[in-house]
Amino acid sequence: MQHIRTGHEGELLVITLARGKANALNAEMMDELHAAVAEAGADPEVRGLVLASDNPRFFSAGFDAREVFGYDRAQLGGFFRRFTEVYEALRALPKPAVAALTGHTFAGGAILALACDIRVMARGEFGFALNEINLGLLLTPEIGRMLMEAAGAGRAREMLLTGEPVNPERAYAIGLVNELAEPGEVVARALARARQLAAKPPQTFAAMKRQVRMLAAGTEPEAGVERFVDLWFSGEAVEARRRVAEKLG
Repeated sequence: MQHIRTGHEGELLVITLARGKANALNAEMMDELHAAVAEAGADPEVRGLVLASDNPRFFSAGFDAREVFGYDRAQLGGFFRRFTEVYEALRALPKPAVAALTGHTFAGGAILALACDIRVMARGEFGFALNEINLGLLLTPEIGRMLMEAAGAGRAREMLLTGEPVNPERAYAIGLVNELAEPGEVVARALARARQLAAKPPQTFAAMKRQVRMLAAGTEPEAGVERFVDLWFSGEAVEARRRVAEKLG
């Protein structure tokens, strides 16, 4: 792949954005990301995913202005559909997805980060912003919902209407990111958070993640009692209870 790198850290697939100094997103990069996320979902040996950057100053600056601004209507439609498929695939991935934000996280980069379950951001003079309003652009309802899930309706309103970046400390305080780390430790902390989630019973993790998403969207989740009983008698739940019983003696 030309714009990203993939590698394995044990049971985790690490996808590293590696396109220039700011990881500006273009159509080819979206195709590569789509394939990599699909690989993470399909490979039974992969228990989780970490989305990282090879740049210590930028996670991603968002869409590549020099390229994307020149797309005609058909090209732009295809690009944005693929971008939507990528963040939806991250959201729907039945495995943990953790973003390692090593620097500035803007626009399309911020949307990819929000699609992950956990975000670890570097301390420093960095910003996290959804600044599309400054370009006269309206984000999709799903993107707004992701932001509201993380930061709450009031903070999301402020960020979407002003387009102003928030620094890492503010991002942590309002829930945009789940953890702050020193710049050189961001990827290691993201790997640790991904391993923590990957250790959960995988069937239950996938079901819980799906249910949380449905609740956030205002969609009626699966039948509560029947689903609870189904999972109670699943192999992984039986094994988990056996381990608890052993500890209790």
